Amino acid sequence: MKKVLFICLLMVMGTVGMVAQQDMQARMKERVENHVKELKLEGEKAEKFKAIQNEFMGKMRTEMEAMRDGGNFDRDAMMEKMTKMNEERDAAIKKILTAEEFKKYQEILAKEPRGPRRN
Repeated sequence: MKKVLFICLLMVMGTVGMVAQQDMQARMKERVENHVKELKLEGEKAEKFKAIQNEFMGKMRTEMEAMRDGGNFDRDAMMEKMTKMNEERDAAIKKILTAEEFKKYQEILAKEPRGPRRN
């Protein structure tokens, strides 16, 4: 009986984890779409913007998972890596946006909440 309960608990925990990850990915996709709309990007420029955002979100997710799974979760090291990745992403985005669009992009980012969510 204990084994059955333990297996059920593991299944529930796994399901909750998958749903949370899918929810986060959906929020990030929505966030990128909102940026495209706010910046009024169209066509190839919009597609390049989305590709850069998605590439860097994937890299960040992979890096965070590697640090967590490796038992080497150093918050300061993680923040340093994420800051560097954000700078790389912004440099790539700056290449495809006009100066005015990039300034507006930075303003949009400045308005967004940062850090862990607290409810």
